[in-house]
Amino acid sequence: MVCSECCNLYLLQEYLLLILVVMKKFYSLLLIAFMGILSVHSQIHLFLEEQVVDLGDSRSSAWVFPVAHDLDQAMGDLQDYCKERSDVKLKKEGENIVMGEKVSIPTIATKRGDLVGKGFITETYYGVALIFQMGYDISLNSVDFAPEMKNFRNYAKEFMSYHYEKSFTRRVVAVEKQISDLEKEKGKGENKIGSANKRIQNLNKKIAKETDESKLSLYKAEIEANEMEITTISSSNSKLKEQIDQLKVDNEKLKEELHKFQSNIAAF
Repeated sequence: MVCSECCNLYLLQEYLLLILVVMKKFYSLLLIAFMGILSVHSQIHLFLEEQVVDLGDSRSSAWVFPVAHDLDQAMGDLQDYCKERSDVKLKKEGENIVMGEKVSIPTIATKRGDLVGKGFITETYYGVALIFQMGYDISLNSVDFAPEMKNFRNYAKEFMSYHYEKSFTRRVVAVEKQISDLEKEKGKGENKIGSANKRIQNLNKKIAKETDESKLSLYKAEIEANEMEITTISSSNSKLKEQIDQLKVDNEKLKEELHKFQSNIAAF
């Protein structure tokens, strides 16, 4: 027969292992949540300016504006926008460059041209330049093609709105996924607490009928281990709830921030 001290030692080891597993899960989820919270506070100063940009073998006028801090996604959004808005397919022509050759976009110009999107990074922002080339060294600009350049500005402005809508939606979905993961983890903890409480009830029933002191000592040790498990999980679940509540607040802030961005873009 196994002595009660050995059983107590085994229960203590199991309890310590449980603490390590719970804390490891908690800090992993906490790190994910913390990274999500950090992304909420990134600030972008919006603008839409005509600038001359370098395309390697030529310099062209372009509408330049900041995008969210992921050029790959921004360029992907541009490709989606042009396909949905104008049935124009932009192909990759190099790192952070997409282009549609000899495309027709009547809302911009009556003549065909090459629509080029160039992504770039400066010390202060991530940006995209939109160029509409009418020839090798001729691009839409406000001096020679004022009406068309104004139309092109509206096209760029609409893309800005489209891009930020997509960008914020991705962030909201990511935070909602974090909330879902945390709630699942919290639910697992609640199930474990329920199971531990049932074990305690069953052990108390055994204690009420038992007269053997060695068995009574073992049952009491098991009850203590289960109570410690409940305390540990309850503490972890309390922290998880705090993270869930904070992420819900951050999600609302994201939605408010998107509304402000869209209002600012509309005012351009």
